Amino acid sequence: MVHEITGSFDSSQGGSEFPILWHIGSMKKFLTFAVLLILLLIGGGFLARASLGWNDGMREARSEIHATTLNGKLYVAGGIGLFRVLDSCEALDLESNSWSDCGKLPRTLHHVAIAADDQHIYASGGYVALPFEADKAAGLFRHDPKTGIWAEISKLPHPIGQHAMTHFGGALYLVGGQDDGQDLDTLWRYDIAADTWSALQPMPTARHSHAIARAGTLLYVTGGRSAKFGSEMARIDVYHLTEDRWTKLPDMPRGRGGHGAFVIDNKLHIFGGESLSAGKVLADHHILDLETLQWSPGEPMNQPRHGFAVSDKEVSSGLPVVGGGARPGLETIFSVTGTSQILRIHPSIESSGLTDN
Repeated sequence: MVHEITGSFDSSQGGSEFPILWHIGSMKKFLTFAVLLILLLIGGGFLARASLGWNDGMREARSEIHATTLNGKLYVAGGIGLFRVLDSCEALDLESNSWSDCGKLPRTLHHVAIAADDQHIYASGGYVALPFEADKAAGLFRHDPKTGIWAEISKLPHPIGQHAMTHFGGALYLVGGQDDGQDLDTLWRYDIAADTWSALQPMPTARHSHAIARAGTLLYVTGGRSAKFGSEMARIDVYHLTEDRWTKLPDMPRGRGGHGAFVIDNKLHIFGGESLSAGKVLADHHILDLETLQWSPGEPMNQPRHGFAVSDKEVSSGLPVVGGGARPGLETIFSVTGTSQILRIHPSIESSGLTDN
């Protein structure tokens, strides 16, 4: 039965009266239509993602991630998933090209930095919610691959996100980032065995969303963003790990943030990322010869990405690059990808090993 509620309205403007009809049955039809439309849009979105290949490869599509390798596996943890923040960890076997689970972080985190020694994986800092809400508990976590368990082993000197981390000589090094929206020039060293933190010589330039690459005793810090220098920094600074000092290299041909960096055969590779001012994701690849200090173009990424994870070890066919956002800025939350692609760093080497998606 349809119930009808009637009434009248005296318009002060036109003085006319008209009946107000509220059909409950019509309301139910409208709500049903709205629900079906929402489901249709969600289903269409997933089909679109599948057709674009955004769901391929990883167990969960994710962006704003870092990677590290241990015993032939590439590990990623946390990140921004599809409209949510992740706590999951997954590992890519670099020989079989297969993904497996590696437990869960103690809490959901994106922009969490990770690194490895010869036994464990470490994760530090990050944000607990999509609006870049810092992890106030500021934990340093360690993953034991034998048990699959993550555990907190220390507290960071302060909350930090959008930073980078590497391992060298029994210690973790945390580089730059932000704390409460403030750009950081800090370089922290954590002695794993002693469980102690020490502040090292600050970076010449505060920044976040940068990329790092380590070769021997040299740590390269590339690009990024800062309130002072804008959203596409081109600056490259080099930290001498055994001397606690910084030097500068020639600027990148194009500034960027959320990109990747890698050093091999005395050449620094810079690739991908995003240009927020242009509203686009990048695929280009530039190579700096560290002897001549001259730049040359490299083979671009198969798919433009930002916020992806880069292996710190190459495979026979090149450099594994996983995940990342296919769209810039806020569009990351629906364009996160699970793709695995290979960046060619040796032009003469043909594709082998991992499969590009």
